[in-house]
Amino acid sequence: MALLNWLTRFANKNNDIHHLTFSEYKNKFNNIYNISVRDLKNLGETGLVSIVLPVYNGEKYLKHAINSVISQSYKKIELIIVDDGSDDKSGSIAEEYAKNNNNIFVISHNANRLLPTALNSGFKMAKGEYLTWISHDNILLPKFIEKMVQELDYYKDAAMVYGNMKLIDKNGNVLRGKGWYEYPPMSGNVILPTGTDNLNITANNTIGAAFMYRASVADLIGEYSNDRFGIEDYDYWMRINEIFPIRHTEFSEPLYLYRFHDDSLTSKDEELGITLNRPKLMEFDELRRNFLLLQNQKDALDGKELLKSKIDKLNSITLDELKKLL
Repeated sequence: MALLNWLTRFANKNNDIHHLTFSEYKNKFNNIYNISVRDLKNLGETGLVSIVLPVYNGEKYLKHAINSVISQSYKKIELIIVDDGSDDKSGSIAEEYAKNNNNIFVISHNANRLLPTALNSGFKMAKGEYLTWISHDNILLPKFIEKMVQELDYYKDAAMVYGNMKLIDKNGNVLRGKGWYEYPPMSGNVILPTGTDNLNITANNTIGAAFMYRASVADLIGEYSNDRFGIEDYDYWMRINEIFPIRHTEFSEPLYLYRFHDDSLTSKDEELGITLNRPKLMEFDELRRNFLLLQNQKDALDGKELLKSKIDKLNSITLDELKKLL
């Protein structure tokens, strides 16, 4: 109720913030908050990368994903496997790896609680300065973590970095001709756009699955939304992008293998309503950005503290509540 009253008092004074271009939004945002990634307190063990691996009935491919993490050239890592209520051998596979590797940990859910909750469970346990996650059916090439860490170490103002991918099929063979930012043609490479100005404006997740971000940023942004199953990653990238810079890697070589197969979430797009729900997410995000630009002259908070209070409110408000008030 306090949040609704707060919004009502100031919504009518801020009608000019609706339907801004993303660049206009970022300019207004920066004028209000004047905050950068460098202003955040470093969190996590310096140089440690926490990798969360959620799995639900993924016994067929799980070992490949785990082995790709173990084989990384960058060794200061921890792997947190979240068994999200599997009823196949995924749990026992994960436990066997944890028994033989002191940097692998397993969290077991007694029921399938879906991907956002699995991610949140894993990241609550994470101790790293840098964070990423991998689906149980995908593969990291050996230099992936090393190269992503180099990018974040060099670009101190970047909240997050993302890179290109290569598509593979159910058998691990290069999958050609899908047309998903494919270059060169028929290469299987996914060469993603190098800018994120359209990420929050056009219903198209151009970040992909090869990414890494800072624990300090995650602390400010909050958890993955349990109400966004299927688009929880896209929603999270949008939330970061509307506050801080996200950079494409300087290197273009795909170091992440993204697998297409009949049981993947991507293949169940229509069933899960992933693409169908994106326009609703865009609508919510525009309202979310408008809310971040609302100004209360009597507010005692400013800068990071004010931003954090607004983010916390946004993480608990519904689309209908925002619609009525903005």
